[in-house]
Amino acid sequence: MKKSFKETYSTILYILLGILLAVGINQALALGLSTDLPIVAVESNSMIPTFRRGDILILQGFPAEQLKVGDIIVFSPPNQEIPVVHRIVEINPDGTFQTKGDANNGQLPFEKAIQPSQIKGKEILIIPYLGWVKIGLNEFILPNIIFILIVLLAAYVVYTQLFKK
Repeated sequence: MKKSFKETYSTILYILLGILLAVGINQALALGLSTDLPIVAVESNSMIPTFRRGDILILQGFPAEQLKVGDIIVFSPPNQEIPVVHRIVEINPDGTFQTKGDANNGQLPFEKAIQPSQIKGKEILIIPYLGWVKIGLNEFILPNIIFILIVLLAAYVVYTQLFKK
C-alpha cells in the first residue's frame, strides 16, 4: 500500500503543528509564570525524597525578596549549561542565596552565593515521570541517531522487499 501525497502532506503538517503547539504552550507558560524557564526536567536524584530524576517541575518567577529558606529554586550556575534544582538553606546578608540538594551531604562550591539574577524560578508543581521523555531523547536517542536511522532504513528495506506486491 502506497501512501498518497495528500496523506504524507497531512502527516508532516500534523507533526509541524504539534511542534508549533508545544513551543507556543512553553512561551505562554513563560509569559504567564514570569520566567524564561517554566518547565524543567529533573536530571539527578539530589532532591530525593521530594522528587526524583525524570520528574517535571513547573516554575514561577518570584522577586528575590519573596524567596525564603525552604523554597526549592532552579538556578543557572556559572559556566554550566544545565540548571540546578535545590532548596534554599540560607539567605546571605548581601542578598545572595545558599542552596543544597535534599539528598546531598554538603553544598557544592557554586551554591554558597547564588545571585538573584541566576535564579530562574521557584518550584510550584511537580509532575512525576514525565521528564523521562526529555531525558530519553537527550541521553539515548540523540547520541545514537545515526545508528537508529540505519536500523530504521534497513527495517524499511526488509519490510518493502518481504511485503512487496
